[in-house]
Amino acid sequence: MKKAITSLLALCLALSLTAVPASALELEEAKELLALHYVDGLAPEILEMGSLDEILEAIGDPYTFYMTPEQYEAFNTSVNGQTVVGIGATAETAFNGGYRIMSILPDSPALEAGLQPGDIIVEVDGTQLTAETDPRAYIGGLEGTQVVIAVLREGERLEFTITRRAVSIPIVTYEQRGSAGYIKCISFGSSTAGTFAEAIGAMGDQTAVWIVDLRSNPGGDSNATASAAGYFIGSGTMLYFRDGSGRYQYTYTMPGFPDLTDDPVIVLTSEHSASGSELFAGDMRAYGAGIALGQRTFGKGTAQIVLEESNCSYMVDGEAMKITAYRFFAPDGATNHIVGVLPTLLISPENTEQAALLLAQAKPARAAGHWKLELAGQTFYLDPDTEEKAALSELLEALPPSAKLYQGDRTQTWELIAPSQAAKEAGVGFTARTLPDTADSPYGREIDTLTTYRILSGYADGLFHPKDTVTRAQFAVMAASALDLPAGKAGQFSDVAEGSWYAGAVSAMADMGFLSGYGDGTFGPDDTISHQEIVSVLSRVAAWSSMDGFSLADADLSVEELARFSDYADWAQIPARNLEALEALVEGLAPTDPGTRETAAAMLCRLMESTHLIWD
Repeated sequence: MKKAITSLLALCLALSLTAVPASALELEEAKELLALHYVDGLAPEILEMGSLDEILEAIGDPYTFYMTPEQYEAFNTSVNGQTVVGIGATAETAFNGGYRIMSILPDSPALEAGLQPGDIIVEVDGTQLTAETDPRAYIGGLEGTQVVIAVLREGERLEFTITRRAVSIPIVTYEQRGSAGYIKCISFGSSTAGTFAEAIGAMGDQTAVWIVDLRSNPGGDSNATASAAGYFIGSGTMLYFRDGSGRYQYTYTMPGFPDLTDDPVIVLTSEHSASGSELFAGDMRAYGAGIALGQRTFGKGTAQIVLEESNCSYMVDGEAMKITAYRFFAPDGATNHIVGVLPTLLISPENTEQAALLLAQAKPARAAGHWKLELAGQTFYLDPDTEEKAALSELLEALPPSAKLYQGDRTQTWELIAPSQAAKEAGVGFTARTLPDTADSPYGREIDTLTTYRILSGYADGLFHPKDTVTRAQFAVMAASALDLPAGKAGQFSDVAEGSWYAGAVSAMADMGFLSGYGDGTFGPDDTISHQEIVSVLSRVAAWSSMDGFSLADADLSVEELARFSDYADWAQIPARNLEALEALVEGLAPTDPGTRETAAAMLCRLMESTHLIWD
C-alpha cells in the first residue's frame, strides 16, 4: 500500500531557509488563485478559512504550497542541478512520522555518512521533527559545520554526524558498461535533455541496449522529461494534461525532433521513481521503445503550476506558489497517479541493476550458448553463463506469460524454452510466481499474468481455486492491489472490522468511489458479487485510470447498444458497453450470476492491459 505522496525539494540547502512562515501573498489573493487553478475544485468552507496555512492544511495536498523567496530559489536549484552547501539529499515535504529521504546525491556528505533512500528523518540536532517543522531549516548550514541527523531505518533508530559542504548536483551522469549505455538521471531539469543527447552521441556506437536509471529520480520539469524521452522516440506527443473541467493540453516534441537511437531502452524503476520518471517510462511504453525493470513506481500523476513574479502579479520579491492544476496521462492514455508504473519485469531492489545488465548483451554471432528474450516488442540476448545467479534466477521468475524465451543452438537456431527449464539448465533456482491449478482455466493467461506481477495470490494451500465464487471483500482486495491503493479511512461500514484482512482495501475502494455499501451502513464483505457489479466497478476504475475510459463514461448508449446489453440492469448497461469497448468484458456470462475468482481476474487483467496499466 502506498504511503504519503511526496515532492522534490532538496535538503542540500543554504542556512537562510526557515520554517514556512505566513506568506507575503495576501490571503484573498491566494484564495483567488486556488479557486481558479486547483484541479479538484475547493469546497466553500475551505475558502472561508482565516489563513493560508489553514487552507493548505485542509486541502491536504503536499504538492500545493507556498514558497518564500529562499525556498523557491532552493527548489529551482534542486531541480536544475547546481552547487549548493548542505548534506546532499532530497526528501519528502509531506510529514509521515518523519521526512522520508528520496535520493542521495553522488559524492555527497549524506552518501559518505551512510544515509540511504527510504530513511525517515525524525530528529535534527536534538530537535524532534513534526508536521509543522521544515527539516531544511535545521539541516542547512554553513560549509564546514556539523549536523546530527537521526533517522528510522526499518524500525531501527540510527544517528549520523555529517559535515556540511558544497555539493554539486549532477542530475545526469553516464558511462559505458559493456554493451550497455548506462545513463543515471536524478532529476529532470534544464540541463537534462542536453546531457541525454550528449550521452547517446558519446556511447551510441558501442551500445546495444540503453539502461536509463531513474530509481532515485522524483521528477522535475515536464518539458525536460519530454525532450529527454524524445531522443529515444523522435517527434510525438509525450504527455497529456487534463484540468478540473476535463479539458486537455499536451506536451510534444516538434516534427523533426532527432531520434538519436533505435536500440531498446531498459528503464530502471523503484518506489522512489515519481512524476517525471513515471512520464519517461510511460513514453517508452507508449511508443514501444523499451521496457521497465525494477519495482512499481511511486504514483504521482498530478502536475503543478508555479505562480511567481514573471507570470502572476500577486507574487513579489521572489516568492512563489505551487498549485496542483492538472492530472497527467502518458501518450497511451494511462494514468500513473497512485497506481504508479508497473514495470515490465518486477524485480527486487537488490537484483534490479544486475538483471538489467544481463539483458544488455549485443546480439551474438552464434546462437549456441545464449538465450533470446522477446518481451513487449523488444528483443534481448542473454548469456546464461553468468556469476549473477540470483539476478538470473529472479529475471526468469519475473517473465510474464506474454514473454517468449528461446535457447540458442548452432549458428542462428532458436528453440522455445520454458523459464523453469532454462533455470534448471543454467543451474539457478526457480520459484514459480504462478499457481498450479490455473492451467485448465479458460482464463489461465490472465490469472498467471496477475500472479506474476504479484497482484493476485492464492490460498494457504498454494492454489488459486479459479471456479470459486468471489466475495465483495475478495474483489475489493483484488482491485485495490491492482491499483496499489493506500488504505482508506477506517469505520466507514459497520460490518467491516478494523484490522480485518480486507478492511484497508474496502475502505480504499470506497474512498475512490469505486465501491459502495448498502443503505443500512453495511458493506456485506462475505456477500458474493455479481458479474454486472464487477463490470460496474471496473468501468469506474477505467474512467479514473485512462483517457479512453474517461471519455466512454460520458457517452450515451446507442439504440443498438441498448439492445445488446438489455440483459444487464439499467445501471450496468453503460459500464458493460464501456468494458466491451475496452476489450475487457468477458462474454457469455449471465450478468446477475455470482462472479468467480477466474472471471473477476480475467476482467481485471484485460482492463489493466487495455488501459496500459500492464506494460505489454
